[in-house]
Amino acid sequence: MNGDWFWWGGRTGEYSTKALYRQIFDRLVKVHQLKNLVWLWSVDRAHQPKMTYDDYYPGNDFLDIVSLDVYGSDFSKTYYDRLVALAGGKPVVLGEVGNPPSPEVLESQPLWSYWVVWAGMVRNTPRRQYQAYLDSPRILTLDDPVYWQVTASYRAACGMPPLPVKAEGPVDFSGVWQLNEEKSKLEGFGFGDPPYKLEVRQNGQELRTKRSFVVEWGDDRVVEETLKLDGNETRSAFMNAPRVTTASWSADRDMLTISSTTTFTRGDQKMPMTSTEKWTLQKRGTVLSIEQTGASFRGERKVTMIYERER
Repeated sequence: MNGDWFWWGGRTGEYSTKALYRQIFDRLVKVHQLKNLVWLWSVDRAHQPKMTYDDYYPGNDFLDIVSLDVYGSDFSKTYYDRLVALAGGKPVVLGEVGNPPSPEVLESQPLWSYWVVWAGMVRNTPRRQYQAYLDSPRILTLDDPVYWQVTASYRAACGMPPLPVKAEGPVDFSGVWQLNEEKSKLEGFGFGDPPYKLEVRQNGQELRTKRSFVVEWGDDRVVEETLKLDGNETRSAFMNAPRVTTASWSADRDMLTISSTTTFTRGDQKMPMTSTEKWTLQKRGTVLSIEQTGASFRGERKVTMIYERER
C-alpha cells in the first residue's frame, strides 16, 4: 500500500491509496454482499518518511489481517511494534520475505503468525537455518498435530478435508533409507545393532526388504526378506534359525505392523526371540519411523529407528 512502484500505491491526498482500498471494500462487501472474503492489508517497511503506515491505513473495520513485506532481513522491531499497535489485536503476518525471520527475531517479535518466502528465494536461506526452524517450538509445519488442530475450523469452513489428508490405499514405503543416528532412540543399544541401510520395494500386497548391517571383521551382513501384507504367516530363516513373520495394516492403512518370532536352539533348549515393528511415514514421506519392541535372552528392548529417504 505504501509503495510507489504500483500506480495505486504510495498515494496520499484526495485520490489516495487508502481511499481506493475503501472503495474496493465497499463495492465487494456492501454492493455485491460478499461474505467469504479475508481482507489482508499489506505494506512495505516504513524506511522512508513518505511510507509511514498511518497515511495508508484504512481502519480496523476494513481489514482482517495486517501484513508487512521484509527483504534484506530488515526485521526492525520498530516496524513490528508500529504494526502491532495499528492492528489492535488482529493477526499480524509477513506477507513477503526474502529470508525468513531468525529464531532470535521471532523471540523478540512473537506475534508474527506466518511468513511467505517470495518465489525463487527459498534457497537463499541455508539448510541449517531451516533445520533451526523445524527444531523451534514456535514453528508449526503441516506434519505437526497442533497445526492440524488449530486449522481444523478454518479448513472446515472452506470445505477442505481435515489434516492429515489420508491417501487412498496404503502408504508406500518403497525407497532406500539411511539410518539417522541423531534422531533415533536406541535406549542403551548400540548403533551397530539396527541396519544402517534399509532398501524397500513394495508392490501391492508384497513387501521386499534388504537390511544392511555393519560387520567390523568382514563384509556387511545383508538380510533379504519378502513378506505378504495380508496378515498371513511368512516362514523364512534368520541367522540360520527359523522365523515366522506376519505383516498387517492399521485400519487407516497408514501404519504397517510387522511381528516376528525367531527360534534359536542351544542343545535341547529353544530360545525364542520376538520382535514387533510399527512402520510409519513422516515429513511427507521423507522420513521412515520404525518403533520396535522385542524380547530375547538378552532381555526386552524398545527402540525407535529413524530413517531418511536416500532416493
